Amino acid sequence: MPVQIDEAKTLKSFKALYKHEAEHAENEEEAVWLMVSTFNKIILTKGRPTRIVLKHGCQMPGVHRCLFTKNNQQKHKDLIKEKKIKGVHKVIDLKHLKKQYNTPDSKQKLMEEFDMFMAQKQIINDLYKILGKDVYKKRREPIPMDVYKPDLQKEILRTAKSTYMNFHTGTCYAVKIATTAQSYRIAYENFMSAYQKIIEAVPGGEDNIRSFQIKTANSTSLPVYDANTDYLNAEE
Repeated sequence: MPVQIDEAKTLKSFKALYKHEAEHAENEEEAVWLMVSTFNKIILTKGRPTRIVLKHGCQMPGVHRCLFTKNNQQKHKDLIKEKKIKGVHKVIDLKHLKKQYNTPDSKQKLMEEFDMFMAQKQIINDLYKILGKDVYKKRREPIPMDVYKPDLQKEILRTAKSTYMNFHTGTCYAVKIATTAQSYRIAYENFMSAYQKIIEAVPGGEDNIRSFQIKTANSTSLPVYDANTDYLNAEE
């Protein structure tokens, strides 16, 4: 069934969520999550990492980013310096990542040092084993990118404005689409710019979308779309 988003209802939900956060949050920046529920349980033997470009991104100015590469750490550093690429503050290849960040404490320091992680798309599954499941539980997983794009600066900017989906097993998935440091309208525009790509990334496509809801860690879920009501209303 086609997913039909009621824009007025969606904007109202985002506005209500941000009002709740303004009244109850302790001046801390919170992630805004899109909860994607499916009719059928998705079972994948391997994760399916997908990059979703957002209109405004999820990050504020001053973000420190780290890029993971498969190999040739110095070569990538030199290329970034030579082309005066902006938006990458450190490059680490798999060899040095395994050697320098091989304990829980060193991995924690790495997480604290950077706000965002990007990675050569060919090594996304390798990084899960190296970084450990705790990194992924905290939703700090690296966003895949193509390090060999002719216009590397453009690719980095697109990645910086992206969020990340990785389906494994289950019927509910959380996708970061904004933060409370941004406005509710920016969060709404991020959702509107991305939901079709999110649907395409879900195994089974739009026929498998049960609902979209938004929430923060401190809020209840607010409805954006429900197939059992919105689809029927659209048919009337």
